[in-house]
Amino acid sequence: MLTPEENRLIYKSAYQYLISILPKSINEGSLNKYFECESRNFKSLEEVFERFIVSAQNYQAMPNIINFETRKKRIKKILFDYNLRKIASLKIENLYQTFRKEFKVTSVDSKMNSWYKWSKSVIDTAKFICGFKDIEDFKTFVRLFDYNPTTRIALPLLISTKISGIGFALACDALKELGFIDYPKPDVHLINVFSSIDTDCTDSVSVFETITRMAIDCQNEDSTVTPYKIDKVFWLICSGNYYLDKLKITRHRDDFISYLQQKLNIQSKASCKNLI
Repeated sequence: MLTPEENRLIYKSAYQYLISILPKSINEGSLNKYFECESRNFKSLEEVFERFIVSAQNYQAMPNIINFETRKKRIKKILFDYNLRKIASLKIENLYQTFRKEFKVTSVDSKMNSWYKWSKSVIDTAKFICGFKDIEDFKTFVRLFDYNPTTRIALPLLISTKISGIGFALACDALKELGFIDYPKPDVHLINVFSSIDTDCTDSVSVFETITRMAIDCQNEDSTVTPYKIDKVFWLICSGNYYLDKLKITRHRDDFISYLQQKLNIQSKASCKNLI
């Protein structure tokens, strides 16, 4: 487990590294828009539903297959303008075949098809959201898990059992994009980085815990540091995708890992271990 001092060093180093690789058209001040959640003012269960089905397609190549943003209006029409009870009553096969026909899907027709998997996620999401009477009921439900970092973990774990295709990381993705800034998305990028500097941090749950602790350790010195912000700093470095500026640069994940290992003197620690 990383110490509080190491957590503060890692965050400061990551932020400095991000500033050092910024494209010329982006300055430090303009980064703030990446650290402020866009969807925090959601006002309806239908907005929550949409956020979850968008997160459900954020797996491997699925965003390019489902292409939700481009097809949003047509998908919404198929989904009865987000009438949740009607969606919840659908059969997976019927919705899947409707999508195939509407979007002229030519890939193999099977239950392993991305459209089939996403259809199941859509229906499961509607069933899950139908369990809340209104948006305040949903917000209250989320807050029930906010007692401490340990109880917070239980919420994405629960969601992952309710909605097919949404695992722990994608559940966190949906929650953070709804404005629940204590839910970083522990995706492959972050797992690769943190596992390279902490041998106890090798899966999405342990990465979630580490980022949460890091935010707590940093907040005494900088109150702006949230799990959401840490997520975005690391993600921008690793992906090179400045999506709000419609700009992509080279990914720096591997160089960043080497940089952090040098800062933490990881090689020296490993050598000492071998001598014991």
